[in-house]
Amino acid sequence: MGLATKIGFHFHLAIAGLLFIALVITSINLICDKKSKFEATFNKDQTVSNDPSPGCNLFSGRWVYDNTSHPRYKDTKCSFMFEEYACEKYGRKDLKHQNWRWQPHHCDLPRFNGTALLEKMRGKKVVFVGDSLNKNLWTSMLCLIESSISPSSNKSLITDGNLLFFQDIEYNATIGFYWSPFLVESNNDDLILHRNELVVRIKAIETHARHWTDADMLIFDSFAWWAHAKRTLLWGSFNSSDAIYKTVETRYRPYEMSLNTWSDWLEFHIDRTRTKLFFMSLSPMHFWGEDWSTEQHCYNQTEPILKEGYWGIDTDKEMMRIAESALQNLENRGIKVEYLNITQLSDYRKDALTILYSESNIQGIHKDHSQNDNNNDGDEQRSISIPDGFVRNSTHAHYFNLSNKPLASLDKFTTCKSTVRYTGRRAASAVPRSEYGGQRAAAVEEGCDLFSGKWVFDNTSYPLYNESACPFMSDQLACHKHGRPDFGYQFWRWQPKNCNLKRWNAAEIWEKLRGKRLMFVGDSLNRGQWISILCLLQSAIPRDKQSITPNAELTIFRAENYNATLEFLWAPLLVESNSDDPVDHRLNERIMHPDAILRHSSKWEHADILVFNSYLWWRQGPVKLLWSDEENNACEEISGIGGMELAMESWANWVASNVDPLKKKVFFVTMSPTHQLKEEWESGSEGNCYNEKLPIHNERYWGSGSDLPTMRMVEKVLNRLGSKVSVLNITQLSEYRKDGHPTIYRKFWEPLSPETLANPSTYSDCIHWCLPGVPDAWNELLFQFL
Repeated sequence: MGLATKIGFHFHLAIAGLLFIALVITSINLICDKKSKFEATFNKDQTVSNDPSPGCNLFSGRWVYDNTSHPRYKDTKCSFMFEEYACEKYGRKDLKHQNWRWQPHHCDLPRFNGTALLEKMRGKKVVFVGDSLNKNLWTSMLCLIESSISPSSNKSLITDGNLLFFQDIEYNATIGFYWSPFLVESNNDDLILHRNELVVRIKAIETHARHWTDADMLIFDSFAWWAHAKRTLLWGSFNSSDAIYKTVETRYRPYEMSLNTWSDWLEFHIDRTRTKLFFMSLSPMHFWGEDWSTEQHCYNQTEPILKEGYWGIDTDKEMMRIAESALQNLENRGIKVEYLNITQLSDYRKDALTILYSESNIQGIHKDHSQNDNNNDGDEQRSISIPDGFVRNSTHAHYFNLSNKPLASLDKFTTCKSTVRYTGRRAASAVPRSEYGGQRAAAVEEGCDLFSGKWVFDNTSYPLYNESACPFMSDQLACHKHGRPDFGYQFWRWQPKNCNLKRWNAAEIWEKLRGKRLMFVGDSLNRGQWISILCLLQSAIPRDKQSITPNAELTIFRAENYNATLEFLWAPLLVESNSDDPVDHRLNERIMHPDAILRHSSKWEHADILVFNSYLWWRQGPVKLLWSDEENNACEEISGIGGMELAMESWANWVASNVDPLKKKVFFVTMSPTHQLKEEWESGSEGNCYNEKLPIHNERYWGSGSDLPTMRMVEKVLNRLGSKVSVLNITQLSEYRKDGHPTIYRKFWEPLSPETLANPSTYSDCIHWCLPGVPDAWNELLFQFL
């Protein structure tokens, strides 16, 4: 590979090439204040206008040669210039790339005013978060500001690990850069030392985010490092023996997952009234000269591309679509992120990249700057910011040998190369059956069976909270919010025979939980019970002493004054499966590791109280088994109940091996019934639970929504565990509550057709439960055991 060809792989722009982007950010801050001389209106396309009329899109325009007002500064005069961007210092002779000004159609950019910007930033903190391209942008901002203020002003640049920050003492303003090339955590999170092998903790962001949580303005980017041909995804910690690694050759799904993790963090941690958010679009590369009718790439290019509408073949529009979708989803959740759509305007600038004119190239090549494509001494080239492997179709990077790692996790990419019928294999038990445990704790004390009784109408003491007063309510369960006209479902109290439930007392329960972790593990029904417990208990915690931290599969509510947590872990099959993504799990086939539970158990093993469930997902037809020692992705197919039995046995093995009932309380919640057939409680009728307003009062009622063979199988497994597990037998008491489901009164994540909307029974949710409602009673029963 020729010298100039390898040099062309650098993505960085000469600093003057990023002047426009800094001006856009500056302009937005200046003109948003009605008292400033620039008035602005913004629409969803990030357009800005100097007059009330629409039509000015800052990101649509052309480059105009202007050697009168541009450049705004000299790279040799900027005291904050980093060596990797200093083209003039390192020998670039033609400097025309500095003289081009971006001209939007139908409007003008305001002239940059560094002192006005600092005044707007007085007492504030701005942080650029991302890779070297965002560092490029941050450096541009510092050079622009320095060129506008007095040389004698009191300013400094401080390095603190991955965080670099400029401070202006007079204005008490901080403008920082934080190195985080994937946004989520990775093995390339050191600002200086980078590796060719890429390992990304796709669900972890807290280590980074704590450095910029308190910022008043955040500017993110993340594109360039995803361009590598492969990366390894990591679930768990880097040094954990239970960590799961999976190498994938696609960039799109991992990129989407990382943006989901980032989005979840923003939703729960950003002050929406204070912090301004920006996301910079993809900065294009210029590898292929045939794009602009030349055999060379960007080396020796001295003019922009002037043909409007040009898109380079290296510009990945699918990556842009994924980012734009993530930003739209955030807006739907009430978080506005301004999209700095710099891609096409930068696509025109084949002349503005650093190519070989930077310190990193000088040190790596030791050649005169005039050398061209015929030179082959580029193998010593060192890149400060982007791994050398970011070459189209490059596969030379070294990756971890995963043979001595725990098995790779299942995900939506996993497929079975072949499938045969189940052969009868079982997971090996680590514990002899004789050691499983003694008699299981029962819910019967002195003739009182907590799970046998009736529902009593009680509109005096119920509901125990108001739906609208619970900040953690799910739109899937908020029936009144979504139009349910009746409230009767909220007023029913469970009354056991021959005894009473202890009255709910949030303060007393928090005392029971002081210093403890209570974790729910399972599917969306268990998540509903977890949301119920949050709503039941959160009002006793002052708002400044409570927080919730989403971490995809594991979501944690913290009560600071009790040093206690209420947690939910998504694990619908208990063992590892391709449905373990809590959001994206609608797949054509269910694949599971029937003998693998470590990835989940590593998250729940230190909890003090565990509440498990698993049932609903086994009712969706056959599942495919992929045993952990299977090297060729050959699967076995088994019935839902058969798969559930194998999963329950693996779970029981873990419980038997790891649970000391004197130190850890474990509960298993029996199946939550469905109400799909109205004829079961009203003979001769059609339909389902839609429009039901009263419970069933026949104490012997048992519907088809509860599967007796499954219950017997679960009972058999639980009996072997004895006192290690207590059973919350909520099935029959919930069978009576045909009135308690959301039916049509919930948020549906996909649009419904007019034909479907015209027939409510066809899309009624008769599986989940409204809140306040039935799951509150499950939690009342749970706390009788505590």
